Amino acid sequence: MSPARDGSARVSWRSAAAYSLYAVVAAGLFLVLTFPYERLQAALVAGVTRSTHARVTVESGRFLFPLGVGWRGVRFEPAGDRALTVDAVRVRVALWPLLRRTVDADIAWEAYGGRARGTWVSRPAPGGARFALDQVGQGFELARLPFLPPGDWRGTLRLDVTCRWTNEVWWSGEGAGSAEVTGLRIDGLTVAGVPLDGIEFDTIAAQVALKGGTVTVQRFAAGGALGTASGEGTVLVRMPWSESILNLTLKLSPLPGAAARVPLLALAGTKGGPITVHIGGRLARPDVTLNGTPIS
Repeated sequence: MSPARDGSARVSWRSAAAYSLYAVVAAGLFLVLTFPYERLQAALVAGVTRSTHARVTVESGRFLFPLGVGWRGVRFEPAGDRALTVDAVRVRVALWPLLRRTVDADIAWEAYGGRARGTWVSRPAPGGARFALDQVGQGFELARLPFLPPGDWRGTLRLDVTCRWTNEVWWSGEGAGSAEVTGLRIDGLTVAGVPLDGIEFDTIAAQVALKGGTVTVQRFAAGGALGTASGEGTVLVRMPWSESILNLTLKLSPLPGAAARVPLLALAGTKGGPITVHIGGRLARPDVTLNGTPIS
């Protein structure tokens, strides 16, 4: 082969590679520039609405390059329950799964002083869609959470949640999660009509499992100035949330002087010994017993 012919072959190969790269980039830019972002946003909001049975509204939004949306003031309003507001949400969607009718999104959000991030996946399934959610968050301030009972709450919350479900609302699926509260202190709380002050634990940790509408508390442990606690039980999820059914049992081992700080503990009549607390009934107004004695 002559040098001239060899040189033109190299030029042709490079030209073909350049044109191929140009075609791929041009096609990608075309998809990005012509992508129906409004439909993406509407589809995401509709998916969240179906999965939570809540009315979802967005105060303002913008599109993120290349494929994503950023929202501010996202409000969740479950029927008959208190609304939740997320300060900011950023959703970035992968392109190639989307072409196969699968939404594979990275989600980051900020609310109540904390931040979380993770993934949300929606793919076609027989009769509807299959969803998967994985989220890790920390720094949520208890004093700002709207779903806690009235009182002066202090401390921060960390969450790690995994859930899988098909078609129905998320609590009908399967999942697992863990939660940790640090620096807990509660004053001005009322339980079964009895005022409580001075509840204080350095750490509270819990692990839960979800299956078919029932949340099982597999492990609960707490320790601090009042002593130690452990527990287990179930929560039967109902809508609205306040109608959920509790069946929880806690074992308390108070430190000396704990009853002086929380007089309710003295009603157990154990004089410093272990105390069994049972919490049952509707979440809106649970029944509480100390060593079998009802508290009312």
